[in-house]
Amino acid sequence: MDEPALKVSKPDIREGIESLGLARGDAVFVHSSLSAFGHVGGGADTVIKAFLDTLGTSGTLVMPTFTWGDFHAKPVVEFDITNTPCETGRIPETFRTREGVLRSVHVCHSVSAFGGRASDVLGDGVSSFGPGSTFDELLKLNAWIVFLGVTFQCCTALHAVEEFVGVHYRKHRDYKGSTVILPNGSRIPSESIEFLRQDGSSNDFAKMGAIFDEKGVLHKVRIGAAECVSVRIRDVFRITQPLLEQDSGFLSRD
Repeated sequence: MDEPALKVSKPDIREGIESLGLARGDAVFVHSSLSAFGHVGGGADTVIKAFLDTLGTSGTLVMPTFTWGDFHAKPVVEFDITNTPCETGRIPETFRTREGVLRSVHVCHSVSAFGGRASDVLGDGVSSFGPGSTFDELLKLNAWIVFLGVTFQCCTALHAVEEFVGVHYRKHRDYKGSTVILPNGSRIPSESIEFLRQDGSSNDFAKMGAIFDEKGVLHKVRIGAAECVSVRIRDVFRITQPLLEQDSGFLSRD
């Protein structure tokens, strides 16, 4: 007989978030799995509210609202900022539809953001991970990267390091002829480019958790049934960049 799921409340989540080092005014990028917690009273919205309460009005909450699974293999796409759902889970999908939350115009790697620096962290909608992107802006802010019940296998900031170094297995492609539909209904041509894997290999990111832990840069806490971790994005770059410069295939596997 299955054991009942652990019950998790907003105070539980907020206490955990604070244990991860987050504080008022911080910028935070969150990877998440709602089901990993157990049973969260109020669902995804409870998790979002716990972050917003912790960060305060001067803080900035950012979540991936990617659509790359549907779009990255297509030469021409139509991305509707308001109506195209994300592929990154219940918490980001709930977040992006909240009043006042902004979503960026990148056709496959959009993010949604709310707070004091929300407009800044949306980036320019051109690069997925490089100069002018959300991750470039998060690096300037030394934002926290938070993992709620998920591993470093989903750490998008590692793609930013790949692009900064210029790994051999990824190349840029554009979305020429594609369209972005803005919240007001107007249509604009997409300027997005993607740093796309070309050689049939796959990400080998999960191992970075142990490497970052060994370097002493992780904060860890258990919230309900979810193992949760935080790290500063500059530490992600500082530790990962030399590994890729020494071996450009370090984060890739056949």
